[in-house]
Amino acid sequence: MLVFPSQFSIGRIDKLISVIKDALRSKDIEIRDMVLEEECVVFELANVVEGASIIGEMFGVDKVAIAKKVSTSCFEEVITEVVTIGKLKILPNEKFFVKVQISHNAKVNYKPRDLEFASTGELTAALQSSLSHSLSSSSRQSSTFSSSSSSSLSSFARPARDESDADRLIEILIGKLSTYVCIEIDAGLGGLPFACQDQKVLCTIHNTLSAISCMAVLKCGFFPEIVILYTDDDNLRQNLKIFGLVVNRINTKKYLIRLAKIEELQKQKRNQNQDQKQKRKQLQLQQQRESSHKTILQEIVATQVLTHLRGKGIVMPLCAAIHPPWLIESTFKKLLSLNRIPWMPLLLPIQGIYDMANELGMDEHKLQLLSDQDCMIDTLLTFTKQDYAKYRKTIDKMTESALKNMKTISFEIGPNYLHDILDSV
Repeated sequence: MLVFPSQFSIGRIDKLISVIKDALRSKDIEIRDMVLEEECVVFELANVVEGASIIGEMFGVDKVAIAKKVSTSCFEEVITEVVTIGKLKILPNEKFFVKVQISHNAKVNYKPRDLEFASTGELTAALQSSLSHSLSSSSRQSSTFSSSSSSSLSSFARPARDESDADRLIEILIGKLSTYVCIEIDAGLGGLPFACQDQKVLCTIHNTLSAISCMAVLKCGFFPEIVILYTDDDNLRQNLKIFGLVVNRINTKKYLIRLAKIEELQKQKRNQNQDQKQKRKQLQLQQQRESSHKTILQEIVATQVLTHLRGKGIVMPLCAAIHPPWLIESTFKKLLSLNRIPWMPLLLPIQGIYDMANELGMDEHKLQLLSDQDCMIDTLLTFTKQDYAKYRKTIDKMTESALKNMKTISFEIGPNYLHDILDSV
């Protein structure tokens, strides 16, 4: 298994190796040998397929590959191995590309382009020969060969113009002592290795944005201490499912989580002396307004709850495209006045919410299903300072209720986490 570190992990390679070893050992995958090459870390594993699957889900990794190790860097022998693997991997009508990396400390007398050109030519000839032989064998069993041979021969696999044009990539790494021909390559999640910053940060999960914020600080190498805020049992279950998209990236066997129930915003009384049409319109507007107010109040309460807990860094899921600027500014100032460090990973977005989640390795489809569709993003910006003043007592009451009802639960990270937590509530 070849693990290529992300650009940000190169300076923290020792931490990345340590995290990888811990992840593999936690799944009882035997590490038989490890070699540090210039471009990547090479692991010889008892179960390389499962190992690559686990490491591909970790932060700090640019890509992970399953490769065939060749004990020599001899030009002809490497080409032979490329042809052997290519014939097994490349399907008819696919375009392939051979990419070669040569370490600076490798002792070879050829350039990457030389090996790429020669391997591509030999592999193309071998694939055509293999298909021609297959067609020739079938022709002896079928009288219709002549009418179909022309279209069949046109389905030869062929070289791609470049890497981006290829259906299949065969990557070769010429290392210091050995050569590696990659059989399967999967993109990693990038970012920094788990907890490499040696700093813990407090964050809440109470909606989609808060979960994405938690994942973003994980990708930046922080250790998140998470509080789940909820209003009722259904909301608790929903937020725990969202939490499940985050917790599997936390590279520890046991984890402590806090649960805090907050009181729901009381619905305002409505004027009954209205005609039906006006009443329906007013009802719709009022529901949208209450939904946006509820969302904003949850963000404010989340901040206040975290300021009562021990910890320097506080993660806030505030976004300039969604939340009113005055709220972001006042939250920032408040945290600094309390000698806390505000972290706002979503503050200035350059893409959509679900695009960000997808880049962080979150299951976009699941996240959309679990999202609160009642939240009207365009109405969040209309929450004013006057609204904040009106709800001040309500905010304090909701914060006090959350702190009073807070529970701390320890559980093992795994497939049964949801039942373990709910059973403990």
